[in-house]
Amino acid sequence: MFDWDVVIIGGGPAGLTAGLYLSRGRRRVLLLDKDAPGGYLRNIELIENYPGYPDGISGAQLATQMVAQAQKFGVQMQTAEVTGIEFFSGTRYVACAGGQGFTTNAIIVAGGSKNKKLGVPGEAELAGKGVFECALCDGGHFAGQVVAVCGGGDAGVTEALYMSRIAAKVIVIEAMPKLTATAILQERIAAAPNITVRLGSNVTAILGKDKVEAVKLATGSKKETLKVEGVLVHIGLEPNTGYLADLVPVNQQGQIIVNRIMESEVPYLFAAGDIRSNSPRQVVAAVADGAVAAINAEKLLQNEG
Repeated sequence: MFDWDVVIIGGGPAGLTAGLYLSRGRRRVLLLDKDAPGGYLRNIELIENYPGYPDGISGAQLATQMVAQAQKFGVQMQTAEVTGIEFFSGTRYVACAGGQGFTTNAIIVAGGSKNKKLGVPGEAELAGKGVFECALCDGGHFAGQVVAVCGGGDAGVTEALYMSRIAAKVIVIEAMPKLTATAILQERIAAAPNITVRLGSNVTAILGKDKVEAVKLATGSKKETLKVEGVLVHIGLEPNTGYLADLVPVNQQGQIIVNRIMESEVPYLFAAGDIRSNSPRQVVAAVADGAVAAINAEKLLQNEG
C-alpha cells in the first residue's frame, strides 16, 4: 500500500488548492515544502486582483487562510526539501533531503519559481549585505537610504512602490526600453515623488566591501556608477525544476510541459501553478491550476479503484 494517495510538492496557492480538493474527497494527501506553507504569497504586501477582496488582501493573510482551509479538510503538511522523484513498477517515490522519502500513487508538482539572479560581480558576495529580494521582509533595513530596484515588471514595480515609503530615494532600473508592469502600477510609480526610472539600462556590477555602496550601470555605450545602499533584484522568475533533471519534459524556460488537464507526459505526474508551461504567473491562475490538477488526479485514482 502507498504511504499516500497523492504527494503535492509545493505549498503555494496551486499546491494548497490541489490539497484542499483532494482531501475533501477523503484522499490521503501529503504536502511538502522546504519553507513555510503559503509560498511567495507571504512576501506580498497587498494583492489587489484576487476576486472577492475589493479592497485587496495582504499576501500573508491570504496564505494563512488557504493553509488553514486545507488543513481543516485533512491535508498533512511537512517541511522537507524534495531532491528527486523515482518511478517504479506500480509505485512512485518522492525522495527528500536527509534520506526521507514517501511512496505515492500520484504526484502534483506545484513548487513555483524562484527569483532570477543578475549574475553580475558583487551580487553573490553582497547577498544579505545590501542585496535583497523582498521589500516586505527586508525593506526596513533601508529606511532613509537610497535603493536600486532591478526590474520593471509587476513584481519589481510593486517592490519599488513599497520601498518608496521607506527609503529616501528609489531608482528603478529596467533593461527594456519601457516598463512592462501593468498600467495602474506604472501610474503609481510615475506619481511617486522619490522614484526615478532608468530605462534601457543594465547593472553590470554591484560594488562594496562589507556592504553595498554603489552599482555600475551601462545604458547603451554610456557607463556610470550610482551610489546606493541597497539593491533589490526582481528581474524575473525561473521554475524550481532542477531536481527533476531529465525525468519530465520541460520548455525553454524550464517549466513542465502539461496538457489542458495539467498532466505531464510522465504517467501519474501533474504540474500546476508557475511551474507549468504557459503559466500566466498569477495567484488566481495558480488556484485554478491546482483545482484542475486535483480533479484529474482524483479521476485517475477512481479509475484505478
